[in-house]
Amino acid sequence: MASSNPSWSLLPLELLENILLRIPVESLARFKSTCKEWRALLDDKIFIYKHLDLSHEGFIRVTDHNSYQIINLETLSLSSLQGPSKIGSMIHCDGLLLCSIGRRIIEPTKERKLAVWNPFLGQFKRIKPSSSYTWFDIYGFGYDNVSRDNYKILRFKREKGCEEVEIYELKSQFWRSVDYSLAYSWCAWKSQAMSMNGNMYWIAERENDNSKTYFIQSFDFSKEVFKETCCIPFINHNDWLLPGRSGLSPRLSGFGGDRLSLLAQQRFGEIQVWVTNNIVTDEVVSWSMYCNVTPDFRILPLHPTYLIHHTDRVKLWFHHTDRVKLWCSEKDDQDECIYASVYEIGEGEVKKQVETERHGWYERVGVTKLSSAFVPSLVPVPKQEETSEGCSC
Repeated sequence: MASSNPSWSLLPLELLENILLRIPVESLARFKSTCKEWRALLDDKIFIYKHLDLSHEGFIRVTDHNSYQIINLETLSLSSLQGPSKIGSMIHCDGLLLCSIGRRIIEPTKERKLAVWNPFLGQFKRIKPSSSYTWFDIYGFGYDNVSRDNYKILRFKREKGCEEVEIYELKSQFWRSVDYSLAYSWCAWKSQAMSMNGNMYWIAERENDNSKTYFIQSFDFSKEVFKETCCIPFINHNDWLLPGRSGLSPRLSGFGGDRLSLLAQQRFGEIQVWVTNNIVTDEVVSWSMYCNVTPDFRILPLHPTYLIHHTDRVKLWFHHTDRVKLWCSEKDDQDECIYASVYEIGEGEVKKQVETERHGWYERVGVTKLSSAFVPSLVPVPKQEETSEGCSC
């Protein structure tokens, strides 16, 4: 009599694991219902992080109030999913998104909320505050290197001249205060923040007499301390399009998992990409230019006065082959449309790869256009409340 078990169950566990490690998350999530053995493997922490480390970075962006687009940078394929509405910001770490919910301009009187979301697993968890979240809070998302699955949320509160730091651990579900003492006052660019290797990084600025210093501020979730990582590598800031001037302000991203990168545009159109040395192992962090190009305006029309007021219209990231990728939302004055496309920068030129969106100027009014680099993962949201399908916050 023939066995009723599928032929897959006859494979050695090691071979089965090697096969499943190469299958995308969206498929693996469905495989959990195949059998108990598969579910046990897919829920195993060692397997989850092996799969995550082999996965390639993609891109997620808000397209409508509770609609999101996923861009696969390997195939340039587009997919969509539903998620929480009224997202004001998001920070990615290991396939999890820390989302602040509420929009200051549109709903200034409503209380802000915080949640953690895994889009592909459909898991979502609201984070209850120790005191009401404010529009002035600065958030970070990362983990302790002793235990990678011990995810932490940083909340930096600055109110009425007082500064306070709190840490929330997803496992314990409690907030606790952290000693905070810096010799300088700093202001983070909230739209230019990223988590890498468990630590948090922001483009920041501070006042120096009658001038400003721009630098990278970091927070180490293992030591739970702030640190000035390095200055921004622009010798003459007047040559660059920084806040307060019309143009494209620097974009912060990661590179290779252990380096930072910056993209910026000079006044006369030249785009430069800078990268650091290894920020994990090297004591002194410095920058070197990775590439520079002056794009054909017909291919990459970076409108200065448009982009400075829409900080999420341009995103930089590196393909695993070290090719530079750029996502850009463009405004066309002739046909009154907004176009969004993925570009590749290299060998002195910019190539358009795929158009991801097209709509009229006045469509989707009130939708916050957020986007983030994103790696789909099987990392669960600890003690999640509900699926993200149709959730409203």
